[in-house]
Amino acid sequence: MGRSAWDTERRTTVWVDDGVEGLPPGMAGGRYRCRACGERLILKGARPSAKVQPHFAHRGNDGCSRPEQEALVDAADEVVIQLREQIRALPGVTHCVTASPGEDPEHPSGLPPAVLAQCGTTTVVIEAPSALPGPEAIRRRIRAVRDEHAGAAHVWFLKRDLAQFQRLAPHPVWLRGQKALHEQVAPNERQKAINDASGHVYWLDGKAVLVPYGIRRFQHPVQPGQDWTNWKWRSDPRDDWRISKPRPAPDADTWGLVPVAFASLTRTRGAFRPADAYQVMDDLYAAQERRITWRNEHAREVYAARATPPAEPEAEVEPQQSPPPSPVAAADGEAAELRTPPEPEPEPESLPATGAAEHPAGVTPPAGTGTSAGIVPPPRPAGPPPPVPAPSVPVPAPRLWQRLVRLARRR
Repeated sequence: MGRSAWDTERRTTVWVDDGVEGLPPGMAGGRYRCRACGERLILKGARPSAKVQPHFAHRGNDGCSRPEQEALVDAADEVVIQLREQIRALPGVTHCVTASPGEDPEHPSGLPPAVLAQCGTTTVVIEAPSALPGPEAIRRRIRAVRDEHAGAAHVWFLKRDLAQFQRLAPHPVWLRGQKALHEQVAPNERQKAINDASGHVYWLDGKAVLVPYGIRRFQHPVQPGQDWTNWKWRSDPRDDWRISKPRPAPDADTWGLVPVAFASLTRTRGAFRPADAYQVMDDLYAAQERRITWRNEHAREVYAARATPPAEPEAEVEPQQSPPPSPVAAADGEAAELRTPPEPEPEPESLPATGAAEHPAGVTPPAGTGTSAGIVPPPRPAGPPPPVPAPSVPVPAPRLWQRLVRLARRR
């Protein structure tokens, strides 16, 4: 028993759970088609007198020739119906229906119907596929949305499974003065096709929505006057990254994810947008600019510190040699020698014979004069001595040995 069918007249999917009022029962001229095998279906239980619940059946009650595909279609429909009811409950949503833009029953895209929501003056087409089809089917749906709903925002809510969520290591960020970890994914070809066509790729995780931004890694170029090698870092300080927002850039290496509440998508009346996620991206961009500026300035500081020669150690001060003593100091030294204890006096025979040298030969000293004195008095003059002129040159003081001789004679 099928719960849905493709209505070739309305060119949309119809669900019996939404009601069958206004739909003709029976074959209706081949109006209803199976979304799994493409065969014509019969609407049963549509009459008021019917004893069974409304449903779509294949002719002959043989069932669908592709039962597995039919089960997948029914499961994808259930996701879309739940999302539609969830969006209808959001504040600011004035109209919400399902539609299948550009769908061809002869060549089905494999995409479930989209939710068409009106939020103020904004029209949003929301996709919630259980699995993404090929890139060509995605581009066909995107072109049809542009043709039928010009100016509408096209949003794709994906599941967090291996086919749609290639999870990588968490991405560390510096956000509002604190470190944080954002989930990181590697986009596949289908997700890039949606993003390149100006679509929005989000991941739906319960009541949380994961909004991506681009991460492009690069290395800082070495500019003149910079040194990037003498940093005490575990990793290379030149390795850095830039953010691309509000959607990832085509050259982004990976995508970082900002988690926001599902109810916040319509917080701004008249729009359907993740304003909270965009604010986080703005903060990440501001932190990025500060980080890049600081690293370049620090590279200059490291270069300046390396280029400045180290200060030479102060030379040891050698003790100054005393200048040679002046004549006055020498005289003071001799006086100091007199004040020191005298050396032992020499014997008389060792004294120099100064007396013999001072008197002429043949002159004997007068009697009563000791020869040991060594001084012979001169003869008494006959007349008064002539006046002796004042000496013009001061008489030098007797030397030490002369004083010792005189002292010995007095004894």
